[in-house]
Amino acid sequence: MLRFSSISLLALSCVALFATRVLADELEDVAGDITPPSAEPLIGSASQMAPQQLVLSNYKTEAFLLSVAVGLVVSYFYGSRKNKELAAAWEKPISDVLRANFSLVGDGRQVFEWDSAADVLFYASGRRHCKFAQGHVVLRARQDAVALINDLAANTQEKVEIEVTLNETESSGFVFAAVPRKRSKALGRDRYDIATFTKVVSNEKVSPKVAIFSENADATTQLLDSGLGDILASEASLLEELHVTDGPSEKPESHDFKCDKKLMAVIRLPAATTEGLAQFKETLEFVFYLVDYISEAIVLRPESTRKLAKAREEAFK
Repeated sequence: MLRFSSISLLALSCVALFATRVLADELEDVAGDITPPSAEPLIGSASQMAPQQLVLSNYKTEAFLLSVAVGLVVSYFYGSRKNKELAAAWEKPISDVLRANFSLVGDGRQVFEWDSAADVLFYASGRRHCKFAQGHVVLRARQDAVALINDLAANTQEKVEIEVTLNETESSGFVFAAVPRKRSKALGRDRYDIATFTKVVSNEKVSPKVAIFSENADATTQLLDSGLGDILASEASLLEELHVTDGPSEKPESHDFKCDKKLMAVIRLPAATTEGLAQFKETLEFVFYLVDYISEAIVLRPESTRKLAKAREEAFK
């Protein structure tokens, strides 16, 4: 993304340079057409003797290109500043939750690392039941006028994506996902673990707008009983997606592969008001509560464990 932003600025600079160069060439041509003064009398009409006048209306295209280039450059810097202000507002609740759960947050000094003018990364490690957590704050591309119009037309939501890598031996391996129903077909098509091990099931505990992908009924029931079912039942919930998996997102190319157990969540960013910040912080805290719940509270029956192991043997043989 950072490379894309640099390319965009370079392109805008080229447009501005091109427009300025064309305008300079035109002015040079006009200046060259002006007849220099001469000591000898000139023979001809008055119109032939008069110097050519500079008419600004002749340079509408150049002026338009220059205006667009300047407008896009101004938009880039204004949008980048706006995104920095929003990121600063979300940094505190994210930092508070991370520091309450992990011994090392960021590089020890700063939590956020900018990847582009609309993308912020964060990292934390040093917590029970997991190896580390990494996250991605996705803001609207306010620095890019064209992309921003695209985001607004598509109603793209600003969000935080979190991925927690769980300790291998401290939890049962199963696949589960809760996503907006409108995304269910794409998810089932794009993720190998979802397509291979799960099926869509109905559940009265969640909103009808939410699709549940379940591999094991026992694991799904226990997971929803954690409080997740209540959150997914609420229309005002900020939790957009939740995935628990021990399988690969793409089909392995060989039998010799390693796949970590992961908990992944997508949290929608509300307006950065006092209420919005508090609700977001509560949702983020719940995600890390699930790290403990999955490792400590979910206990599968022996027959469920054998069935899960057999499914993996058949899928990866």
